Amino acid sequence: MPKTETLHIRVNENVKHNAEETLELLGLSISEAVNMFLCQVNLTGGIPFDIKIPAPERVIVRSEEELSQKLSEAMEDVKNGRTISAEEAFKRLEEKYGI
Repeated sequence: MPKTETLHIRVNENVKHNAEETLELLGLSISEAVNMFLCQVNLTGGIPFDIKIPAPERVIVRSEEELSQKLSEAMEDVKNGRTISAEEAFKRLEEKYGI
């Protein structure tokens, strides 16, 4: 099907630059990636990926008081030996979030 429509969008300069670098590694242009995205929107009837806060809920803080509470809880975990190695932490992140 011929491409006859044009989109004009505004994006953050860094977001665009980083996306171009990533897409180049995949052999895609931004135009091709956007076209793929829009095709997936049509095929799935919505956004073709989950939209959520990428960090585990327990590290998100919304106030200074909540931050202080979470830091106190973390210190208690350390004092009581409730810790895991960095290797195990990254393994869990990879398993849960694919990062």
